[in-house]
Amino acid sequence: MARARAPRVVRRIFRVLLFALILGVNGIIFWRFCSAGIPKKVKSIEPNYVLANAYAAADGNLTAFRQEQASITRGAKNSGYFSVVSCTFFPQAGQVQILFRYNKSTLKHLAEDKGLDAVPEKTGTHFDVTLLQTTDRTPADKTDNLNPETLSSNRYFASSEPIREETALYTYFRYTFDGVWIEDDTDGIFVDVYWLGDKDYSAPAYGTLCIWDSESENIPVKLSASERRALEAFEMILPD
Repeated sequence: MARARAPRVVRRIFRVLLFALILGVNGIIFWRFCSAGIPKKVKSIEPNYVLANAYAAADGNLTAFRQEQASITRGAKNSGYFSVVSCTFFPQAGQVQILFRYNKSTLKHLAEDKGLDAVPEKTGTHFDVTLLQTTDRTPADKTDNLNPETLSSNRYFASSEPIREETALYTYFRYTFDGVWIEDDTDGIFVDVYWLGDKDYSAPAYGTLCIWDSESENIPVKLSASERRALEAFEMILPD
């Protein structure tokens, strides 16, 4: 009888272990799914006076668009470090809003890349995020745009403090940039990321992502009902 029970015990143990494994894997998948979700605090556009004025002037028919661009850095020295989760252009307002994100592993890479004694605290502020707009000096000739000498550039800084939110995996920032006008000779618009510890705009950025270029299609973005309500509410407190 003892010998007959042994296989049953083994099978039961195997089933328990298999069930625990499946439960653990599903738990990890569920945890990552929840962690990867964009927090409500930073998910929607953020109204300000510039955007609310443009919304009012357009009688609510505010144009918004985005482009299909690479959303994650893929350079040899920054692959996967930074991401622009969403980017919305408001041409009537001259405004760009981006949702910038980095993984907690980015801070480990930062410590390795910069030779830091310890991994920076997740709650700290470690990166400088700006926009760089390039303008074609020879708009009649698009074939020379790979030559930096044929382009001029202008850097834009956030109009206000970014809205920040953290999850178990990611740190998010919603940035608003005003005064960014796309003209006929605009060649490209890029998000530049510098480490605050050695920020030097004359040097290559720690990470760069293109969010607009003159050859790509502008894809319309429809504002949600809640975003429209937020703009209308903000419009009510605009100064005369």
